[in-house]
Amino acid sequence: MEHQMVRLYTKKIFLLFQTEVDQSNYYICSKKSGSDDVKVYTVERNEHGKTFDRHRLLTYYAGNDFISCSCQTFEFEGYPCRHMISYFKKKQVLLLPEKYILRRWTKNAKVHVCEDPSTGISDGGGSSTSLMSRHGMLAHKSSLLVDDAALTDARTSFLIGEFESLHVRIKEIDDGGNVALAFNRSRSKSRDESQAVHDPCLVRAKGCGKRLKSSKEKSLSKNTRQCGGCGQHGHDKRTCPKLVDRSNIDPYQPDLNDYACTQDGGRDEGTFMLDASSQCEVNNWFQ
Repeated sequence: MEHQMVRLYTKKIFLLFQTEVDQSNYYICSKKSGSDDVKVYTVERNEHGKTFDRHRLLTYYAGNDFISCSCQTFEFEGYPCRHMISYFKKKQVLLLPEKYILRRWTKNAKVHVCEDPSTGISDGGGSSTSLMSRHGMLAHKSSLLVDDAALTDARTSFLIGEFESLHVRIKEIDDGGNVALAFNRSRSKSRDESQAVHDPCLVRAKGCGKRLKSSKEKSLSKNTRQCGGCGQHGHDKRTCPKLVDRSNIDPYQPDLNDYACTQDGGRDEGTFMLDASSQCEVNNWFQ
């Protein structure tokens, strides 16, 4: 069965199918009940003499000669499960029946056009399909010639000369010219359509242009610091030049301006002597 399906299945599906074939060696199929039309089988796993409680039920329909498993792997995945393969081994079915082989998982799933074995040209699907199949066959043949001729210079020059002579001889063959004309028109139309497609317009990316500044750079650029002493910007109260000049003055030395104000104020001599005596007492106290 594996030799049969390795030629039909694709690589991916065959690896999944091969896993099911290997796992089917650990299952035992036994008949449970049934009649002449419908028969039910039980499939249990037995690995190294150890049995498992979980089991599957296989139902055989004699009317259409079809078997179905309770795991529904064939219905959902498209390939037989390990329980069905254990049933086939019990019945000594060497090859997988065709009804269990779905075309969509085979290598020939996309082949829809039948070809003539003598000429290799398809005879179905209309003139357009036949034209494309002939073009593909000729392209394949010419690619093989080019691969062999490109190995040496002598082969290359010989093939170029043969291509030129063949081109002249093919043009002399007159079979109505409708097919060639239609093919040339289709190629020119596709070429014009390909040239009509231009590159998309350049769009400026989002966030492009202005440089983003870091938080440190933003804090340095914004001069929002204000002095609490003088109210000016650019410094704080600790580095204020006016407050620094005031700190250098002795607070206990009498100010001459205050003395001049007192003289200009017209205070009497008794008041002035009283203020001077109070100032002397303060100085003596700190000494």
